Amino acid sequence: MTSFQTKAIRNIALMGHSGEGKTTLAEAILFNAKSIDRMGRIDDGNTVMDFDAEEISRKISISLSAAYAVYRSVKINILDVPGFFDFEGEKASAFHVAGSAVVVTSASGQLTVGTELALDLCCEKKMPAIIFVSHINKENSNFNETVRAIRERYPRANVLELPIMNDGKMTGYADIPTKKAYGNDGAEIPFPDGLKEEADALYDKLAETAAESSDEMIEKFLAGEPFGEDEIKAGIKESIKSGRLIPIFAGCSVKNIGVLSLMDKIVDVFPSPDERRVAVAQIGGEEIEIKCDADAPFAAQIFKTVADPFVGKLLYFKILSGKVSAGDAVYNPNADKTEKIGALYVLKGKKQESVDSLNAGDIGAVAKLIYTNIGDTLCDPNRKVIFPPIEFPLPMISLAVTSAKQGDEEKVIQGIMRFLEEDSTIKINKNIETGDVELFGIGETQLEIICKKLKNKFGAEAKLANPKVPYRETIRKTVQVQGKHKKQSGGHGQYGDCWIRFEPYGDGDFLFEEEVVGGSVPKQYHPAVEKGLRECLQNGVLAGYPVVNIKAVLYDGSYHDVDSSEMAFKIAAHNAFKDGCEKANPVLLEPIMRVEIIVPDSYIGDIISDINKRRGRIQGTDNANGKQIITAEVPQHEMFKYATDLRSMTQGRGRFSAAFERYEEAPPMIAQKIIGEAKKGSEA
Repeated sequence: MTSFQTKAIRNIALMGHSGEGKTTLAEAILFNAKSIDRMGRIDDGNTVMDFDAEEISRKISISLSAAYAVYRSVKINILDVPGFFDFEGEKASAFHVAGSAVVVTSASGQLTVGTELALDLCCEKKMPAIIFVSHINKENSNFNETVRAIRERYPRANVLELPIMNDGKMTGYADIPTKKAYGNDGAEIPFPDGLKEEADALYDKLAETAAESSDEMIEKFLAGEPFGEDEIKAGIKESIKSGRLIPIFAGCSVKNIGVLSLMDKIVDVFPSPDERRVAVAQIGGEEIEIKCDADAPFAAQIFKTVADPFVGKLLYFKILSGKVSAGDAVYNPNADKTEKIGALYVLKGKKQESVDSLNAGDIGAVAKLIYTNIGDTLCDPNRKVIFPPIEFPLPMISLAVTSAKQGDEEKVIQGIMRFLEEDSTIKINKNIETGDVELFGIGETQLEIICKKLKNKFGAEAKLANPKVPYRETIRKTVQVQGKHKKQSGGHGQYGDCWIRFEPYGDGDFLFEEEVVGGSVPKQYHPAVEKGLRECLQNGVLAGYPVVNIKAVLYDGSYHDVDSSEMAFKIAAHNAFKDGCEKANPVLLEPIMRVEIIVPDSYIGDIISDINKRRGRIQGTDNANGKQIITAEVPQHEMFKYATDLRSMTQGRGRFSAAFERYEEAPPMIAQKIIGEAKKGSEA
């Protein structure tokens, strides 16, 4: 395949709610451009974009996939973005490199959450967007109500094509800018009766928006002069590019209705890479602007990695300036290493097609780079630049992961480490205190799928469970106890005797002091006493959790000239600790998390009520950008799977972050339950 010039490239992200038809739309675009011979179906598991075994099984997209279509001599790079909330990292990758977005929604009469989140992101990042209302032929579909729901939240959204419906089926469309009607095949047809008035009203709104694109058009509009067809099209393109207009189109992806017209709009109104904002990079710590120009020095960024069974680690990249050819030596400033570009590919789902070179603005893939990972920059060694990292969402859930089969632990960990290269939203960490290996991610489904992939790809079966809570123990009153160790078994015996005062200590986890007078415990044994006490701190008397906030003062004791030893005094300290903690009103402490929850205003009552049920305390609320920010303190034990619960309560609109704040005494009923479970575990 020949390389395409920058102006003949469009990079689009298909976004929206899960199950709304993004993958099917991609299939129709590829078919219309003759990139594929027949349209695959989700139910049949044979689409270009959904090729992973889990995607085929679940009938949802779980990974960002890429393909290209050549239409009207323009290369359309398609990024199919999963709509399911657990895979928002894929959305971040796609959004980082796409130039425009097609937000796909069904004609359900409602604004779906996925549509709302996608449009919010486009508005925030000022990315040109088109709304494609699909499933228009579906029973009980309602295009007008869907438009009304969208426009209620996004007044800048306006219909550019009005569907012509007959017996519940779309048979054509009225093109608002040209005031002409077309059949599904693109042939002009007479304007249907009864539609003219609506189309005229839509045209007036469109003309007012388009007029804002230039001073000349504003003057013409205010003077009441009509726009020519070329003028209105130019005004629409500029309005879309600036974000003042989000055009709405109708169609049915599965029947390939309205898709050709959408493809025309992608070519005509979406900007080429050189028309979009310039990239910002750093050279020696200074920010510079880089134009998307094929004649400039090469610079690209990796936005996705895939462990391909045939070519190894496959790296998806977008060229932000210059061009690259197979065999080029490029520099990776993130790793401070030089890499050699071997084979270059363009993508069509799971298939890679070899190319000799790619120009600025294009998307491709390369394999077998040694040092390069997702987010890294590749550039000309003579112009060292580095691009800002991709902003991935932070993990919101953690589960303990273990091997289902004894002896496979290393296999499970190594498999997960491979997935870390593909998905920047998952993390793995060994909790030294609890011993759990914790797998972090955005949602339960994401982590469950990782375990399924472990089995399918590496034959390693993993189990997920709630991680252990790192409770603590402490004391609430001061006591004085004797710790004594005396043993006689022939020859030298063992003798250690120490009196220790234990008291609550608020300035740290542990403090040891000595107030011995007259040498009742020789100084040479003081370190042994302290060592013995510190060893005991790891296992409290209530449930075996670490003991904190305790002060121990060695103030008296006795010794034997022959039988005393460091070991004897260490054992004596052990005895004193156990006895002292049992008498000093021991209590269980639980970790408290500081939680920040961001939700739309309408959900604040439900969120506060739920936090109260979790034994949480609301610290305050604030308002920013039309959303409520709720700050609360909640016991860690009550936050397991909160990501799933919050998503359910807010229909996916809520977000939260949590960080450890401090330890607090657990309520008696909670403490009794935890202590009882710990004792059962130790007896088992």
